[in-house]
Amino acid sequence: MKVSKKYLLQQGPMLYVVGRTFVQTMFPFLKKTSGNFTGLQTKRVSPPSKSLQEVYKKWAGAEEERYNGLPPHMLSQFGLSFGLNVLNQLKYPLAKIINQGVEIRSHHILSGVHDIDLKTEIVSVEEENGRAKVRQKMMIFEKDVLCIEVTLFVSFIIGKKQKTGARKSEEENLTYRSIGKWSVQKNAGFEFGILTGDLNPLHWVDFIAKATPFKSTILHGFGMYAKVYEMIQNSLDVNLKVMGVKFIRPVKLPSTDLEVRVSNEKNKNGDFLLELLDQEGNKLMVGSYNY
Repeated sequence: MKVSKKYLLQQGPMLYVVGRTFVQTMFPFLKKTSGNFTGLQTKRVSPPSKSLQEVYKKWAGAEEERYNGLPPHMLSQFGLSFGLNVLNQLKYPLAKIINQGVEIRSHHILSGVHDIDLKTEIVSVEEENGRAKVRQKMMIFEKDVLCIEVTLFVSFIIGKKQKTGARKSEEENLTYRSIGKWSVQKNAGFEFGILTGDLNPLHWVDFIAKATPFKSTILHGFGMYAKVYEMIQNSLDVNLKVMGVKFIRPVKLPSTDLEVRVSNEKNKNGDFLLELLDQEGNKLMVGSYNY
């Protein structure tokens, strides 16, 4: 689908984060290195315009009339920049960040009309095997009502990572079924960047992306999440209460026939499992959900 560049006018906070990250990469001495971070931090933001809400929902694949408000995963537009600003208080450069996973738990629908209150804090930081693993919690309120809880899992590259033995899955006895496939065109990274403000060149600038280990532009992790979230809801005709995922491999652009599979049974925690596979059967994303 074609996404108008006019929506960039609503992406000031995230564009600022992307620009600052570029400047800090070029001039590392501008980045604070204390590593200290405070507790709970808050911010009030305006909801995205009604027009942007509708285009975003269409891009994600949401059925018409699914939402009388904002999809929970649209926090990537109005809330993620605040989360990144808090992460920037750590000593690690944002240019070295890796999005490893996210869990979104929905309690109430955000109307998309009233101001949104964000509260976030860094829960833990652990350095091991060339990575600084950070867990961040965000709570999203409207009119003093908790609507969404988000847990973000990120890592910062701080050294060379040593290979370790692959962990065996504990869910080998579960059976899966396919609920459908989806594809993304070459410009999908640029489209999602316009919709959220995350115009990291890795997602849309070929000569920069080709210099990375991926050798190609890739779709945002939140873009993968949104597409799978809506496919599960559409296929099962449910409204998800929670979906948590781990990103294993990126979706390279373009990609076709990306398959979403879900478990027929619940796991020991009472959740259904999901996985996103590429054409060769490689797992790109795994996780769990409930409704």
